Amino acid sequence: MTQDGYGYQNSWYPGTDQQPPPQSYQSPAPQSGDQTWQWQGEYQQGYQEQQYQPGPYADPYAQAVPEQYGPEQHGSEQHGAEQTAPATEPHPAAEFPEQSAGTPGPDPEPGPDAGTDPDPDPAPRSRRGAARSAAGSSLLDRARDSAKSAAQGVLDTEGAPDKRALLIRAGAGVAALAVLITAGVVATSGGSDHPAAATGTPSGDTNFAVAHNKIWAAQPAAAPQQGADDTLVGSWLLADALVRADSTGVHAYQLSDGKPSWSIDAPAQGAVPCGLSPTVNAAGIGGVLFRTQADPKSPCTLLAAVDTKAGKTAWTKKLSDTTNAYAAHVAVTADKVIAVGDDKVQAWAGADGKDAWQYGGQGKFCTLTGGAAGATVLLDSNCADSNPGNQVVALGAADGKVLWAKGLDGQPKTVTVLSAEPAAVLTTGDQPTDAKVLGYAANGDPAGSLPVVQDGGAQLDVSHGSFDPVPSVFFQDHSMIATLTGTDGSTTAAAFDLAGGKALWRSPVSDKGSVRAVALDGGALVLATEERVNQPAHLSRFALTNGQESIGGGFPRDTGSLLTSGRVLIGGGRVVAVPEHSTHFGTATAFQAKG
Repeated sequence: MTQDGYGYQNSWYPGTDQQPPPQSYQSPAPQSGDQTWQWQGEYQQGYQEQQYQPGPYADPYAQAVPEQYGPEQHGSEQHGAEQTAPATEPHPAAEFPEQSAGTPGPDPEPGPDAGTDPDPDPAPRSRRGAARSAAGSSLLDRARDSAKSAAQGVLDTEGAPDKRALLIRAGAGVAALAVLITAGVVATSGGSDHPAAATGTPSGDTNFAVAHNKIWAAQPAAAPQQGADDTLVGSWLLADALVRADSTGVHAYQLSDGKPSWSIDAPAQGAVPCGLSPTVNAAGIGGVLFRTQADPKSPCTLLAAVDTKAGKTAWTKKLSDTTNAYAAHVAVTADKVIAVGDDKVQAWAGADGKDAWQYGGQGKFCTLTGGAAGATVLLDSNCADSNPGNQVVALGAADGKVLWAKGLDGQPKTVTVLSAEPAAVLTTGDQPTDAKVLGYAANGDPAGSLPVVQDGGAQLDVSHGSFDPVPSVFFQDHSMIATLTGTDGSTTAAAFDLAGGKALWRSPVSDKGSVRAVALDGGALVLATEERVNQPAHLSRFALTNGQESIGGGFPRDTGSLLTSGRVLIGGGRVVAVPEHSTHFGTATAFQAKG
């Protein structure tokens, strides 16, 4: 999968031990009306200093940004009815009295992460607290000086003033005092005419609205085998580590500093990872699939259960002896490791690898695809003797028994299981307009159908589901949350009710460039936006309840399209970008909110 904008992203970052590649960073071409910026850099044994030379605007990142609205402005939230996301209102750009237009301000005090962020963003898009404080202090100072001058004028006149002059001076003193009191009220209240932001702290990035520093960029723990590619197989964000699986192996990096922590030995000589469970369970067990050789077309036939708490392989299994192409997915539940192979589904006890159950399809000579989540395994079963040929089958994860099976009408061209809980599959046909997402109730009854091509030609980005290394569509309860791309290239975030097949809300995205859905976090869909001229790379949240948008703080300059290049994992006070292709973007990069 290729994302627009890959070409200009650095795979190294100033302030780290990494060395730049032969080619230098190329800024994206300015768009019409964009303000260009000029850079001056000096390198002595690595990056030392980078000075920003502003154009007519002192701070190109200080833009009008929508704020959150309070609950009283959310409007109707009737279930099943489509909502238009509350309109966001721009606020004035932050002002820095000490910095005039065209004159760079003083460099900020170096903090603990100064070495990794040589050019911190002086005015994050959603952070006005510092600007308010500075502006408020300046206003207080001016009012205080004015009051002092007025009072001094009353007391220090030469000779005895006449009655009229005395009254004028006394009035001026009263007016100055009123200004002083008003300034104090404005400064302490923040001076905002906007409603207070909605409460609720995100579960992962607790300082979402604050600008972020880069705190580390992980180095590859091993070199890829000859003939292997650099595509991400999967990733886990653990309490103390980031785990990345690709053709180099399965490697963990310390969440604190990005240094290598542990690696998993391949179950056979020359074997490379080809699949990773979307999560690990509470016991720390995760599943890894391996192909027997580096060739991406070789079969995915080996399984290793990984104890992430110990950083080692717990047990291994062979899925098949075939030498033909063999697709597989692996998932973990509370106490099982479940592999969906090309011809059967197998489950083992997570603790010791003992056989639990096996399923071969709804007929003979079956091809199976799908995955497991929670208490359900959802499959597309295509058997030679079944009618219809394709059936959606749900198994109980505990015992492998069939919970329900429903035929797919119309002989779909492809079937992709997007989610097991809730049950959702994507089917395609001969024409793009034939593609649709089908939802199923807990008992297997068809619940709703969503066309991929919506009214007006906008297309849902649902090609990569929950079991993909880089998902593009997300699910919670009975809702599907994704983005729509319009015929004009515009992006809209949207939520749909799988039970009825109706849109719950739509929220247009105003950002330029590449924008993609990357995660669910803190009750919101998280969208990543690439860096462009006058626009820092950043994340935005869209509340799952009504689509209300909150724009996060900016990421450092030269982040480029890193956030849109693969998986974004949020937790432990970190935002970790795990690129789909490590050659262009590196192994993984972690960011943390400033302060």
